[in-house]
Amino acid sequence: MVPTLEITPLCNSCDNCRLICPENAIIKVKDHYAIESWACTLCNICVEICPKNCIKLKKNLDDDDDS
Repeated sequence: MVPTLEITPLCNSCDNCRLICPENAIIKVKDHYAIESWACTLCNICVEICPKNCIKLKKNLDDDDDS
């Protein structure tokens, strides 16, 4: 399992998360935001600053390495 953060559709595009992210891992894509998982260090600053509580921890299931 690889935990990542995701921004849910509840986002109102306030820009707080993008501005506060120390790794610049949050990008604006057209009319919504996305978190670059390769850049995110899971510091959770964006989670704490979000007024809509729409940034959530997502546990991704990686493919097993049992090839």
